[in-house]
Amino acid sequence: MASQFYRAAREAARREVPLLAVGNLTAKEAARNLAARLAAEHKLTHIVCRNGARVPVQAWAEAAALAKSAVAYNAGTLNRTAEAGVRHVEVFDGFDCGWLTHTDLDKANGTVRSVEDAAGAPISHPRCRRAFGPRPDLTSV
Repeated sequence: MASQFYRAAREAARREVPLLAVGNLTAKEAARNLAARLAAEHKLTHIVCRNGARVPVQAWAEAAALAKSAVAYNAGTLNRTAEAGVRHVEVFDGFDCGWLTHTDLDKANGTVRSVEDAAGAPISHPRCRRAFGPRPDLTSV
């Protein structure tokens, strides 16, 4: 039963979240549509996470939409940075946010990373506010 709900949630997300990329919706609007679709078509009010936590479908949809839009935004920044021949970026993130996970001891904010490293960690957790700024002034770190 749980796997059916998970598949339903992913299927609905595949329909709603791509609209972010074409500029038709904000992440909040996509989340609202996703939550409404899950409630109407699948009678879902909560999503059960891997750790067993029951999360309201609206909160889950918002986190999913924000994460997907953040990853897409950062991928675009990194792709354009690489196309311009820039090899390093500065990381802008929450003060205590880790590089690979929120609790990672390798703190991300204010660090300089290669474009390749940044592409491997576009965000570190749901609702992550990570962004990258190209550093054309740096040729090696």
